[in-house]
Amino acid sequence: MKNPSRMKISADQNVVSSLLVPVQNKSLLVPNVVIAEVIPLLQIESYEGAPSWSIGFVQWRGEQVPVISFEIANSQVHGRDSDNARLAVINATSGQSKYRFYAVLVQGIPRMIKLTDTEVREDKQTSTGVAEKMAVITQLGKAVIPDFVYLESLLTKLI
Repeated sequence: MKNPSRMKISADQNVVSSLLVPVQNKSLLVPNVVIAEVIPLLQIESYEGAPSWSIGFVQWRGEQVPVISFEIANSQVHGRDSDNARLAVINATSGQSKYRFYAVLVQGIPRMIKLTDTEVREDKQTSTGVAEKMAVITQLGKAVIPDFVYLESLLTKLI
């Protein structure tokens, strides 16, 4: 039987179900509820005059969903996509744009991780980009927490 005092400590802590989402050269740490669905890389409709970070639009569940390159939005280079590239459809929550959802091009299947506040700490030695709130270290390694308000503010610049 497990140590009862250890079980009590675990029950008292806030556990956040999260995902480690692989993008190029790093992982994004996001709460599970942020991601509506991870879908195969569908036909992306590009359009003329799009901002550099905008890859285009996909049709998802009857809606036109903008697709963002996290790397370019973060002032980095978007390299070649992996064979496992997918789209992570994200719930827009800031109310800044007309889109209820947007997608980020990711480089594989997100990995589930359950974290307590003691299992994630700030990585003060890693600098962050404009689309990143914080660099962190978890029991599964380094990751960054994306700045969803910033990413959603970009959507206001779309047609």
